[in-house]
Amino acid sequence: MTVWDQAAQLPGYLSDTFLHLELGDVPKFQKSLHDVVLDGLPVDVALLVGGTLLGVAIGLATGVATGARRRSATDRALSVGSALALSAPVYWFGFIVLTLFAPQSGYLIQIPFVSWYGGYVSFGEDPLCWLQALWVPWLVLAAPLAAMCHRMTRAAIAEALDEDFIRTARAKGVREKRIMRRHALRAALPPVIGLVSVSVALMVTNVILIEPAFRLPGFLREADIGQFRGDETHVPSLEVVQALVLEAALLISVTMFLADLVRARIDPRAGPRS
Repeated sequence: MTVWDQAAQLPGYLSDTFLHLELGDVPKFQKSLHDVVLDGLPVDVALLVGGTLLGVAIGLATGVATGARRRSATDRALSVGSALALSAPVYWFGFIVLTLFAPQSGYLIQIPFVSWYGGYVSFGEDPLCWLQALWVPWLVLAAPLAAMCHRMTRAAIAEALDEDFIRTARAKGVREKRIMRRHALRAALPPVIGLVSVSVALMVTNVILIEPAFRLPGFLREADIGQFRGDETHVPSLEVVQALVLEAALLISVTMFLADLVRARIDPRAGPRS
């Protein structure tokens, strides 16, 4: 087949792949690759959404607490903690939890409600067991994002507290908690949401690392790094790589779009100008 013949088949190939999701069949799966992706997608989405929301919530809470009390003992402790969360790989946190505290494998102490390897149960079967299987992966995924959001929020709060509208609110007798909640935090949110938007690709990468560590049945775990060990049995086929790229691109683009919508909605400077 010539290059021109391949080019002539390209529109039909793209239509089948991206519009009709005809991803082909892979021998190691007992069903079509399309069904495999759909089966694993809820786990991938749950991890991405849960880790992102938890990371933003923790980062905002700690950033607001230290932005108004800079150079305090709490501020210094959280600065060290955020540096550790940014420097340590997420799978290292997962390894520590599974090795020391998991119900089935903890050597130090086995805590009953901690997530453990292979303990995933779907939400429809048992919501409580589903939560048990995901809350530790959520925390692990949230750690680096929370550290980044903490630092961004702290800096944004410190900058916002020096603005004229904050001085005006204080001069009018507005309570400090209301100033922080209604004025300083709202001014600090847009850069934090922008940080979340550009960090989605990192979150998806961390989901790929966490799913095999906790044996979660998401499809992104098929991005196995076994090909770097020289083991050809672990190398994903072209169809699997294609499906992985398609799902990752979809998750990243949708999440970034939603983050940009939220940022435009809450930014007090995004209103119409005369």
